[in-house]
Amino acid sequence: MKSKQTSGMREVPLPFSDGLLSAKLWQSQTKDGKERFVAYVPELGLSCFGTSDSEASFRLFSALIKYFRQLKAHKEKLGEKGLAHLQVLTVWMNAIEERMTAKQDHPYEGRLIALRGRSR
Repeated sequence: MKSKQTSGMREVPLPFSDGLLSAKLWQSQTKDGKERFVAYVPELGLSCFGTSDSEASFRLFSALIKYFRQLKAHKEKLGEKGLAHLQVLTVWMNAIEERMTAKQDHPYEGRLIALRGRSR
C-alpha cells in the first residue's frame, strides 16, 4: 500500500556504520489514515515499516542482518550489485562483532569480579 502523505524526513544514525551506510526515517500516512514510520537505507534500497520510529528502526536493523546472511549464503550467485552490497554489509557486520567482542587488553580480562548485594 503506498503512502498518501509524508512528513519530517530526517537522517538517523545507523549503529556501527562508520559512514558507509546512512538511514532515513520519516512518518507517513496510509490511504486508510493509519500512521506508520518508515526507516530506509538508500545505499541498499532497503526499507522497513513500523508503528513507531523505534519499531521501524529495529526492524531495519534486523533486516540488514538478515540481508547480510542471505547475501553471504548465496555469494557465488550474486551479481555486481549484490557483491557490492555484501562488501558494505561485511564491513558493517565486522564493526558490530568487533565492538561486541571483549578486548584482550581490557584490565578485567580473565578476572572474576565479585558482585555484592547491598547490605542492609
